[in-house]
Amino acid sequence: MPRLLLLLFLLIPFCAAAQDTLLLMNGRHMNCHILADTGTVFEFELTKANGKIKHQELHKNDVFSVKKAGQSEVILYAQDELLGDIYSVDEMRFYLAGENDARENFSAWPTFAVGFAVCAGVSLWGGDGYITAVGPPILYTMLQLVPKIKIREKTMSRPEYKYNDIYADGYEPPARSRKLFRAMGGSFAGSATGVALWFLLIKK
Repeated sequence: MPRLLLLLFLLIPFCAAAQDTLLLMNGRHMNCHILADTGTVFEFELTKANGKIKHQELHKNDVFSVKKAGQSEVILYAQDELLGDIYSVDEMRFYLAGENDARENFSAWPTFAVGFAVCAGVSLWGGDGYITAVGPPILYTMLQLVPKIKIREKTMSRPEYKYNDIYADGYEPPARSRKLFRAMGGSFAGSATGVALWFLLIKK
């Protein structure tokens, strides 16, 4: 009996910590406690970083798979080319991994820095002109649509993703979005800084 009580005591924290996991179609893993499955929607509780518990709902179309605590993973995704779901289940795992790695690890700060420096210089040289203050940031941001996204090996969660085209397809959209966002932020900040310096240092 004492041994049984000890075993139960040791299992209590494990049971309390056990969580369900939703793998979303954007590549995110969501640890939560599923309260209900209505057939089309999951209702669940999510513990936030500050310890607060938030009740949420999520449509099953946004979920690739669900794994309840102590149970096997259940795949909800199904290949259907008519709906645009062109990948098989195994291929989609690579795609989702690419999405998640790009969101978690891709850094576009060099794009921000270059945009800031170039646009600051152009707007300082051009004075307080509207074209030199607004045109370069717009052009620089649009240019980020052209180059291919370079996937650095250090941003991959697994080395076997290297040279995987489907992984790269998933990696590209969130990485591109971040690159555009950084380009816009850096270039407009640089342009504003250049104009301010022109007024302070040259026109005074």
